[in-house]
Amino acid sequence: MNMDVITQEIREFLDKRGEVSLAFIFGSFAEGRLNTESDVDIAILFRVEPDISTLTDIMNGLSVIVKRDVDIVVLNNASPIIRMQVLRKGRLLKKVDERIYCDFYLRTVKEYDDIKIIRRAQEENILKGKIYGI
Repeated sequence: MNMDVITQEIREFLDKRGEVSLAFIFGSFAEGRLNTESDVDIAILFRVEPDISTLTDIMNGLSVIVKRDVDIVVLNNASPIIRMQVLRKGRLLKKVDERIYCDFYLRTVKEYDDIKIIRRAQEENILKGKIYGI
């Protein structure tokens, strides 16, 4: 499986999908660690949160291209931790416009930083023997 050819075919498929604003490939495929058991992880920011029919249609179309299972992460409702992982380690496949990408990036970084602050306080309380700040 030539990863560059597959990636280009995925891009072409997603470019035809008007409901997709941003798309990334991440996980073992993006990191070049694909093995026979690996699926392909695709993260998608939709213009409007998709219904199950849309997700199934996209998943099936991508599975035909990559000839293996595809997992889709809907970035519209994904946690900031997952979104940050996608930004850090993923490869951008589709970007409808720069503004959408910048908004997504800034929102993700802000929410991720907020979570880090909360987690840091919780960890400090645990180390001090306090649970839930009590």
